[in-house]
Amino acid sequence: MIERIKTKELADKCDELLTKLIQDERLYDDSIDPSFEVNNYYNNFINDEDKILLGYFIDNILVAYIYAYEMTCNNINGIFIDGLYIESDYRNKGIAKELINEIILEAEKREAKFIDIKVMSKNEVAKHLYESLNFNEFKVMMRKEMSNWRFYLINSYFIDNISM
Repeated sequence: MIERIKTKELADKCDELLTKLIQDERLYDDSIDPSFEVNNYYNNFINDEDKILLGYFIDNILVAYIYAYEMTCNNINGIFIDGLYIESDYRNKGIAKELINEIILEAEKREAKFIDIKVMSKNEVAKHLYESLNFNEFKVMMRKEMSNWRFYLINSYFIDNISM
């Protein structure tokens, strides 16, 4: 069952899932600090109707979440999916598709013209999922590492590993 996240307790659980998401991304980005942890992030959005924070519950247990928000690009309104995570025991059961489809419905209600999502270039499983839902490659970001400085991009803000 999909429900909007409305309590601090569930927002904190989404923070735990975001931490797991970031740690999973270490498979594709070895610059991610293994001790990185997210705290009190999603609590900032639970009362903001412009933000979409949904949880997927099985037997009243939060096993997945998706976070998205409205954005504008060249004066065109869209939705940006900024977080999607499924607990490992619940993967490959269609939960991610259900959550993304819920965002698609929300985007239609909000008359969004597009939905964007970022994905690690080597995450073939996620790319296949998004392509199966008619997402197309839109932009490619490339990076040249200049130092040992590590950072994290959360909600389009760079956070270095010292400030966390």
